[in-house]
Amino acid sequence: MKILLIKPETVGIFSFTYLVDHEPLEMEYLYTVFTKEGHEAVIYDRRYETISLRSKLNKEKPDVVCITGYITQQKLIYRLCEKIKKYRPETAVILGGSHVEINYANFYDSKADYLYHLSGLENQCRLLRFIAKEKETSQNGISNEHVHSYEGKDGNISLEDIPGICYRKNGEWICNPKIIETPEDLPVPDRTYFYKNRKRFRYLAFKPLALVKNSYSCQRNCNFCFCTNRNGGRYACRSVDKLVDEIASLEVDNIHITDDNFLVNREYLKEFVRLIRERDIHKKYLIYGRADFIANNEDLIKELADIGLSLIMVGLEATNDEELDSYNKHVSLHENEECIRILSENHIYCAGLFIVHQQMKKEDFDKLYEWIASRDIIPTVSVFTPMQGSAMYKDYEDKLITKDVTKQDLFHCLIKPEYMSVRKFTFEYYRLSMKLAWKNRRSSLYADNDYFVSVLHIIWVLLIKLRRLFVI
Repeated sequence: MKILLIKPETVGIFSFTYLVDHEPLEMEYLYTVFTKEGHEAVIYDRRYETISLRSKLNKEKPDVVCITGYITQQKLIYRLCEKIKKYRPETAVILGGSHVEINYANFYDSKADYLYHLSGLENQCRLLRFIAKEKETSQNGISNEHVHSYEGKDGNISLEDIPGICYRKNGEWICNPKIIETPEDLPVPDRTYFYKNRKRFRYLAFKPLALVKNSYSCQRNCNFCFCTNRNGGRYACRSVDKLVDEIASLEVDNIHITDDNFLVNREYLKEFVRLIRERDIHKKYLIYGRADFIANNEDLIKELADIGLSLIMVGLEATNDEELDSYNKHVSLHENEECIRILSENHIYCAGLFIVHQQMKKEDFDKLYEWIASRDIIPTVSVFTPMQGSAMYKDYEDKLITKDVTKQDLFHCLIKPEYMSVRKFTFEYYRLSMKLAWKNRRSSLYADNDYFVSVLHIIWVLLIKLRRLFVI
């Protein structure tokens, strides 16, 4: 079968950013397993390709289209499904990705044929085998209206036997239960697309940058994060050997290990350090990590810095223990302070993540600026957002100003502030963000930023957005 893998264009303010852009790793994984199954797969990255959807469909004539995306792209994914079914009604459409995995019921009104709500790839391939058999039956002139099983390498398999999928039967959506998976089964992705377009992918000064997926879910349960609910809420990671094997195979100097928290197990990390040294691998690493682990494992952080750990994205969130407790962080302000010190002393960028909440007054925004500005942090500040799929969403669902999912991008005020208007709160938030950006403008992380190219990128994005108002 011919399969078109669609990476939708970025929605919101990040679409204008030239400083951060990641390879479509999820599509590279699908490309890898589908081609191994004997299918022909094509990646269609709408962030860069200006060809219209209709032209792409006419050119490739796919039997199946797979689309992945985040919560902010939900409306766009709906539109893509509608257009695909309009231009090629015979094409099967499968939706997947982190948002679909957690909030699959959001797409019951879409034109999609199947929803895939797992993290792994094995059952995605089983679904493709079923679709291939269904199309073969149809092409042989046999009605497939009641075809719900196939005979293949899995034996006699029906849709009911494939975990983690949603499909229509007699006009109603059927949702098969999830299973717990392990990333140990993930193949090393075919990075042909990455190497062809490597100049596009970066995180600030780290470029070109490759992504490495090492785990599912997270061991922690911060109530504002829905990632912990992935894989049925069960954390699982690959063996150290497989992780290091993939890193060694990459023809690029900068690696972002995408685990929601890479700093989980001390013995695992010690083995990681040992293998990197043993194999004489020299690369720079970007990771996510928790402040409490960093604060309580200073010796190990020094070892990681010695093998190339260069930047840690740390959820510092707040500047007092009361707020930290409200997020179920299980981290103290003292640990946050120790984390900042340790990273600074080991010349590791502390990419601190903070949250502004709707109980803040103007002076609280000023105090937050002073606290961050007086420390060695490259900050990112987000607005408190009860994201659909997180533990706290139900508590705030009735208080939301809007349920427009495109606003769940961490940059919009979705709950009425207590001490100011929404407009005033938004102003204070952007004022804080701009002040911090100006304060850090000379950081070496931004040293090689080409502002002329950035302006050209913004103009290019605006032109693409304007064109797609008329031709999606």
